Amino acid sequence: MSFRYEIEYTLDQFCLTSGLDIAAVREFIDHGVLEPKNEQAQWFFSEADLNRCMKAVRLQRDLDVNLASVALALELIDRNQVLRKRVAYLEQIFERFQKL
Repeated sequence: MSFRYEIEYTLDQFCLTSGLDIAAVREFIDHGVLEPKNEQAQWFFSEADLNRCMKAVRLQRDLDVNLASVALALELIDRNQVLRKRVAYLEQIFERFQKL
């Protein structure tokens, strides 16, 4: 049995870890780049949020695009990953049927 511990960050911890200020994180949230968990009027961020945030920062810096474009790019990246997993799964099923 494996246990998985998920790290959660408060807004202040997230800002320290990501290197962004609160205003920038709020902009990311407002544009749908980040979707933190909201409990008792406080935001909590996961490791996945931190990874997504760093991707967003790189996209914004490297491509010099606005946050709406960053949000769209991240959405397309996420969809691509889901589709790749589905294709891999279907390929495994296809291989099994070929062996029959």
